[in-house]
Amino acid sequence: MTIKHFLASALFAGAGIASFASPTSDFDKTLQPKKYRLGPIKSVVVQDRTAKGFGAEADCGHLAIDEKRVRFFLANARFRSEYQYSQELQTGDCNAQARVLFQDGRTAKVSIDNWTGWGAITARGTTYFLRCEACTDILESSFPFDARKPARP
Repeated sequence: MTIKHFLASALFAGAGIASFASPTSDFDKTLQPKKYRLGPIKSVVVQDRTAKGFGAEADCGHLAIDEKRVRFFLANARFRSEYQYSQELQTGDCNAQARVLFQDGRTAKVSIDNWTGWGAITARGTTYFLRCEACTDILESSFPFDARKPARP
């Protein structure tokens, strides 16, 4: 084997390894959401109905969470990755939380963002992100509870 052939072979082999371990393949993995088995809900406990703001400009006093909103969100949301959540997070959004007890005895904290339709479940120290297309403005008193409600542009 001549030096030229050896160098060409090494170059192609290196390119193959580099493309396999590229940042793109690692990036793609971050789009895979962690999933949490929801199951039937036994009860929802809301300690503070009023939503809180992420930023100083958020006016959240008129927004509230209740059992019906939590159940609707969990019934219509789909798991998404933390990366996807970070790309759509709005720092001025309002957020409300509740605790869910599942029929099998597991408990989890559910956190719902009002404007974006995003939320999260935290159980045993792990956070799982969810997106509900029909849940934008879910903490508004006029929310229609219609799973076919189109998302805002």
